[in-house]
This record gives sequence, C-alpha cells and structure tokens, in this order.
Amino acid sequence: MVNDFFEKEYTYSEIIENLKNSDADDFVKIFSVINLENIKNTDDFKLLLFHLTNHSTPIREAVALKLEEISKNGIDLFLNDYSKIQLLGGIIDINPNISRAICSILENNIEIQDLIFDDLIEKTKNLIASIKEDSDFKININKKSHAKNKKNFALYWYLEALSFCENIKNNSEALEIVNFAINFYDYTIREKGAKILAKMEKPPSELLQKAKSDQNFYVKNLVYGKIDYGE
Repeated sequence: MVNDFFEKEYTYSEIIENLKNSDADDFVKIFSVINLENIKNTDDFKLLLFHLTNHSTPIREAVALKLEEISKNGIDLFLNDYSKIQLLGGIIDINPNISRAICSILENNIEIQDLIFDDLIEKTKNLIASIKEDSDFKININKKSHAKNKKNFALYWYLEALSFCENIKNNSEALEIVNFAINFYDYTIREKGAKILAKMEKPPSELLQKAKSDQNFYVKNLVYGKIDYGE
C-alpha cells in the first residue's frame, strides 16, 4: 500500500486538493507533500503551513522538511504573521526532527529571524516564568513528570532557536534568559545558554566565569573563545 503512494506522481492541483481534504489518508498527505516541488501562491503556502501543527507526526515532519527545502529557494512566502505563528509552534514540536528543521530555516534566513525574534524572546521569558513557579522545579528537581519534561524540551528548543538569531547579540532581555539557563540544573539547558552567551558581543564577565567553571565540558567549550586568560 505504501509503495502505491510512493510510486504515484501527483500533479500540483492533486497535491493541493489532498491537503485541503480533511478526510484524506495520512499517507496521501505525506506523499503529496513529498511530491510538492514548488508553491504557486500564498494561499497554497498557508495550506502547507497549516499541516506543520496539530496533525500526525509523520505529516508534520514531512511538512517541516519541505519548508526547509522551500526556504533555500526564497523566503518571501514565509514573511507573514501566520507563518510566524506556525514556525513558533514548530520550534517546540515533540518531534526533534521538526524542531531541528525549523531551526535550520532560522539559521540561514535573517529576515525570518527578524520576523519571529520578539515573539521568541517573549515566549522564552514566559516559559521561564512558568518554570520558576513550578514546584517540581523548585522543590523536586529530580522528580520526573511528563509536564516537567515538556517544559524542559520547549526551553531547550527555544534557546536553540534564539542561538541562531543575529539580534541576540545586543538584546538586553536575552541576558535575563541566559542567566537563568546558565544556572539551570540540566546541563543541556546550560549548554544552550552558553551557546547564546558566546554569541553576544559584550557578555557579562560573571556569566562567562560561571560557564567557564561548569562541570560539563560542552558548556565550558562553548565560551572558550570568549575567555580572557590574562584577567
């Protein structure tokens, strides 16, 4: 059955109709996305973006990879509010392949970075505020829970996305975020905090020292080039 979908060549109009059809089989949508070679207009692009969230994982992943492919040929279709909303959702998808694909789009496109940067900063700050209020983080650091893991995962990918944004270099709000990340109990979060810190033009020496003294090699290594050993 899968081979039948894989071998079928969809026309552009068939692809769009398949994506519009809420009753279409997941495999039909997945292979429709795979067969999509270009986007002819804004409405069709928004239809593709619609499938980046609130659909099955295979569909979301196919769309994320297709968006990454499309972004290499031009980004005009990405520069709108709906795109911003969907990309922000994709950054913290539970499937890391999707998060990684969206971060790749950001890494290579400054205009898309600019589009989402303010909202990304705000969402990261709000998540940090939520973590600070969560007793599982304040009292039961070693306690495992789905809700706690979900927040950790979202923070990790928000920080990763921010690390690719050029505006982070001189953003004062970012220091609040980095300070929290550098002092976090999970080394993967500290690592992302150090990655942002290393990108800043004039990072605070106390934060650099904190990262330099981290027990985790990867955290230390990220700020290596920022350390003045003559101090």
